[in-house]
Amino acid sequence: MNGLLRLAGVALLAACSASCRQDAGLGDGAANQTEACDSILVFAAASTTNAVDEVRQRFTRESGIPVQTSYAASSTLAQQIVQGAEADLFISANTRWADFLAAKGLVARQRNLLANRLVVVLPADSKLEVRKPEDLLLPGIEHLALGDPQTVPAGEYAKAALTRLGLWERIEGKAVPGLDVRHALTYVETGAAEAGIVYATDAAISQKVKVAATIPASLTEPIRYPIVLLNHGAGNPGAERLYVYLASAEAAKVFRKHGYAILHEP
Repeated sequence: MNGLLRLAGVALLAACSASCRQDAGLGDGAANQTEACDSILVFAAASTTNAVDEVRQRFTRESGIPVQTSYAASSTLAQQIVQGAEADLFISANTRWADFLAAKGLVARQRNLLANRLVVVLPADSKLEVRKPEDLLLPGIEHLALGDPQTVPAGEYAKAALTRLGLWERIEGKAVPGLDVRHALTYVETGAAEAGIVYATDAAISQKVKVAATIPASLTEPIRYPIVLLNHGAGNPGAERLYVYLASAEAAKVFRKHGYAILHEP
């Protein structure tokens, strides 16, 4: 049912595309030159929700171009694009799903934009003493929330880290997989899980969890977020401008505020 609702939501967003007029070029002085464009549909990893919402609002205020967004696990969004969802841009929580779309011939341009890290979180009122990943073996932790290790990048990274530490086989029975990393965060916020592994940026937005430990970056492949201009968006001048704007100095300020590291300075 959740999958059907999500697909319906994507279809509705795609149907909402409408034409607009705006000054050409952001801050390039061409104030009198206008161009017609369609509204933009961005598919983005659930972990980017707050940051991307703020960036898109700023972009729309400056350009007049409406931007619609759909957030879910990177794998879910990539599969929807392959199945014909008419997204213009895609922001993935790992490079694998961007490369997957490129292999399908659906990508016009892409670049790695952001970096993140994993943390262990507990409910804010938890009394558990967790200071390192090994402490997840404590008997007081019966449920460990994380993104689905089979499909969600945050879950894949978490499993890889725990495997390198020799912990995964002992912890796997405690794992409570979420549809995306925000679902995993919710499990900890509501007490459905005594602990969770999420991105540091997800932990930062919640008043209901606390960071107990940081997962060393050396335990996973680099956590990179590529931005992708899809072929569908390459024919939309507004989408091309948003692709550039996402890598701008102004967007970088927003992403830093939300805890991301910028891979390439504007």
